[in-house]
Amino acid sequence: MKKTYKIQKLKKPPIQALSRILKFIFTTNNAIWFEKDLNEELKDFQLRSPIEINLNSTNKTIEWLKNQNQSWVVHPKEISTALKYHHYWPYVCINGKIIGCIKIGFGNVFIVDYNKLIKFPEKIAFIYDTYVLEEHRGEGIAKYLITQSIKFLKLKGFTKVSCHIPPWNKASIRAYEKIGFKKISCVRYLRIFGVSIRIANVFKDNTNIARGKILREDTIYE
Repeated sequence: MKKTYKIQKLKKPPIQALSRILKFIFTTNNAIWFEKDLNEELKDFQLRSPIEINLNSTNKTIEWLKNQNQSWVVHPKEISTALKYHHYWPYVCINGKIIGCIKIGFGNVFIVDYNKLIKFPEKIAFIYDTYVLEEHRGEGIAKYLITQSIKFLKLKGFTKVSCHIPPWNKASIRAYEKIGFKKISCVRYLRIFGVSIRIANVFKDNTNIARGKILREDTIYE
């Protein structure tokens, strides 16, 4: 009598689980870090459209971002850190409707790219992101929001503000450079089997890069 055997199909692992495994084995990204001295002259940007800005609005900004269906702007650890350390997440609106926001941190900041809490020196603020609704992009709203935030930070006693932008994001790089931000380093991040390494290549004169050095886990400024 001929025996028959059933071949049991192997179940494919869930996509999310597989993604986590792959990220644990190896992940990498890089970004250019910019900095602006708040004692330097600031070019003022004015808008044609009447716009309102709320500089002390973190909770409302978070709720608005959660409704935008953009997962990258609502990372849970980023939000919990911002609330714990009372970071500033201002929003802008037209006719009472929120159309954009900016995330500003200081002290301890959770940086999603590094999946790490980074400690910034006293009086140095950090801009996580600027986000403007697609239908209002190209109107100068991001530059206006950044410059108004810089004025606010200066009044709060901050002396410098920094940000990091991936090299492919040419539009953001142009916007920040027009406002007076200067390149200070290009940081390459790698995580191999759970071990994180950050290598900073420092800009000598805003164009030429010096050889890199490995940064400590909890800081970006050394």
